[in-house]
Amino acid sequence: MSNRLVICSSPNDDDYSGIKHNADFTNICENDWDSVAQRAKSYQHVILEHNSDDVQLLYRLSTFANTYGFVAPNLPSTFYTNKITDLPIGNKILFIGCSHTNGDGHASVETNYTSQLCKHMQLTPLIDSHPGKGNALTEEKLHCYNLTNQRVIIQYTDIYRINYNGINTNGYDYDQSQHNVFTDQVLASEFIHLVKRISNYLRSCNTRFAFFLISHDYPILQEIISHLSEYPEFINMQDTMVDVGDLGHHFGKDTHSLWTQKIIDSGLLS
Repeated sequence: MSNRLVICSSPNDDDYSGIKHNADFTNICENDWDSVAQRAKSYQHVILEHNSDDVQLLYRLSTFANTYGFVAPNLPSTFYTNKITDLPIGNKILFIGCSHTNGDGHASVETNYTSQLCKHMQLTPLIDSHPGKGNALTEEKLHCYNLTNQRVIIQYTDIYRINYNGINTNGYDYDQSQHNVFTDQVLASEFIHLVKRISNYLRSCNTRFAFFLISHDYPILQEIISHLSEYPEFINMQDTMVDVGDLGHHFGKDTHSLWTQKIIDSGLLS
């Protein structure tokens, strides 16, 4: 047994990768990820290698690395989306979230937390919102921007707004019968892994960021909040929903003022 392990993205010629590095080898396509991560603990040196031309496998290898705390291979800037890459942010704050970040329920954008915060910081908001859609789309969007040394606010939403067969479903389109597959525990686990991936990625970009969760109540919510509270970038907004928007829906300006003040008080974007 070698003291080195190569973890490959593909089973194609993974044995060659082992020979090249004078190491034992495995891959994340044919093997359970938990088992691979557990096996890696027995080695002094662990190398992650993308040994395929399939960029989707490179993404999976990076996801594996972020999930289990390994050093991911370098990713090409054109990898994460076939549509747009490296969108500039400039001297702005990037806000990504659902309808709450979009300002739904407000007659004026000025009462939205995005405007309130940027007015305080004398910056311009860059709002990339997706009303009704979920957190998987947030992750996709983040990889469209050049986030190096930038400021980002993420508003996470209901775990029930899923990416189903590659389609980001609206929250109100979610069929509760899918609980037969997507239990609260499964959805919570997927969300927790997503937050970890995103946080690791933003830190690697030296991004100043904060995130919070605005969600409907459900039995496992407090367990998720407890887990998120372990992140220094997390801001707990659970007790801040105090009014309704002036259009009669979503949260109003007083709630958004509380969100704004909590973000300011955190000092995370200073």
